[in-house]
Amino acid sequence: MLLEALAVTNNPQELVPAPSERDWMDQNRHAYRCLPLTIANTYGWQVLMPCDVIAEWTGGPGLPDVRIIKGDPFYQAQSNFATGILTLDVSYIFRTPPGYHLLITGPTNQFKDGVAPMTGIVESDWLPYTFTMNYKFTRPGRVAWSAGEPYAQICVIHANVQDNVQPVIRNITDDQQFSAQHNAWRERRTRMRDLLAQGDPTAIKDPWDKDYFVGRYADGQKTDLAHTNRVRLKAPIDKRGSLA
Repeated sequence: MLLEALAVTNNPQELVPAPSERDWMDQNRHAYRCLPLTIANTYGWQVLMPCDVIAEWTGGPGLPDVRIIKGDPFYQAQSNFATGILTLDVSYIFRTPPGYHLLITGPTNQFKDGVAPMTGIVESDWLPYTFTMNYKFTRPGRVAWSAGEPYAQICVIHANVQDNVQPVIRNITDDQQFSAQHNAWRERRTRMRDLLAQGDPTAIKDPWDKDYFVGRYADGQKTDLAHTNRVRLKAPIDKRGSLA
C-alpha cells in the first residue's frame, strides 16, 4: 500500500516515522514496559515544525484573541476559528488507496502545557486539498514549538470500519475459560501492586510484568493470534519531480 504525500510547497515540512521515545517516558524508563503506550507512540508518521512558533491566547472568544508572536513562514500558524483555537498549516495533500482514510491527531503520548490537540478523520482517498492541524488552548497563556518538533501525527485507517462493528455487552462469567484467565491475571497484578506499595523493588521483576509484552496468557501459554511488540514504519521516499 502507498501513502502518497503530495507536497504543495517547494519546501514541505519533514515527514518522519513516529519514534518510540518520549521525554517524559525517558524520565521513568519503566513506562516503556507498557506496550500499548510504546506501540501508540510509533503508530503513524509525524509532521515536524519547519520553524519556531510562539502563540498566545488572551482568553477571549474572537480571532484576534489568538496572537502569533513568532512563526516564519507567516502562514505556518494562524487564528482561523476563534474560541482559542490555533491553526497550523500542513504542506501536503495525503492520498490513500480507496477505502482508507487518515486519522489526524497530535503526537501520541506527547503533551504540551496550555494546549490540547484536536483530532480529525480525513477522507484522503478522494480529497484534493489540504487539511490543517488545530490546537485548542486550555487556558490563557503562551505556547511554543521549536523547529523540528512534531506537531501532528497521521495514521492510516480503514474507512467506515466503525459502522460495521456491533458492540455486544456480556458478563465475563459467560465464558468460563476467559474468566479464569482474567482472574489469574488480576491476582498476580494485585500481588505486584501490594509489593510495590510496600517498597519491594522485586515487584517489577514479576513475570506478570511481561505477559502482555510477549503475548502470553496468565497460565504461561502464548497467544496463537498476531501479536505486535514493535512497529517498524517505513521512512518516506522523496520522488518529487518523478512520475515513477
